[in-house]
Amino acid sequence: MSQISDWFSNVRGRIEPPKRLQALLGAVGIAVGGALSSFVVFMLFRPAVSGVLQPSFPALSTLLITKGAQVGFALFVVSYLGLTRQWDEYVHLRRPTVHDAVWVVIGSIGLDIMVAVSKLVLPVFGLSLGVLSGAGADGMDVGLATWPVIWPVIFGGLYLFPALLEEQFFRGLVQGRLRDSFHPVSAVVLGAGLFALVHGLYGIAGGPEFLATYLIHLFGQGLVFCLVYERTDNLLIVALVHAISWTNSGFPFFGLL
Repeated sequence: MSQISDWFSNVRGRIEPPKRLQALLGAVGIAVGGALSSFVVFMLFRPAVSGVLQPSFPALSTLLITKGAQVGFALFVVSYLGLTRQWDEYVHLRRPTVHDAVWVVIGSIGLDIMVAVSKLVLPVFGLSLGVLSGAGADGMDVGLATWPVIWPVIFGGLYLFPALLEEQFFRGLVQGRLRDSFHPVSAVVLGAGLFALVHGLYGIAGGPEFLATYLIHLFGQGLVFCLVYERTDNLLIVALVHAISWTNSGFPFFGLL
């Protein structure tokens, strides 16, 4: 019996894909599922919110409709974790430390550096970052300065919280699966690639030039987000970096970051 058991174990070992391949396929599967969920919800969320809020609260409506994708990511995350019960494995939230605060600054500066790098790299492929100007920027143009008195509430509710939902998906689930089996550098690069590809779904309608520019730009941004998460292991920190990147550059304090 032991020989038969050993034989089945050997056969199973040969049939089962390597651990890294399993992790990669798992991350890709999560990315595809989340992408479809976010896109479908976004398409339903946008007209629903606009129809209800636009007549009475145009500024709030314009900002809120940009967060439909995050609602879709949240629904996928809750469904996935509800089924797998892997909350402890993939939900990493804790009180920030001084080390975390340093990485908020590093991450914010890193995003600006990646924009500069993109401007140098894109012309090599005959592309320009200018093609992205104005794309999806309507909500960003509203800015925190629209609400000078209650901007902390707006920032927390419509910037930080949506960013946290998105980061729970990309860093918590996707990068989390990669971290299980890959070296940190590989996990960061692969995570950034999947981050760009999922967002690419929203750039297809812009045409080949727009999509290529969009993917390269987002890959650079993804590298920063993935690195911040790898160094802090705290979703709140990378969400804060992400949220700050959404703020209007004309707003005091946040615009300086």
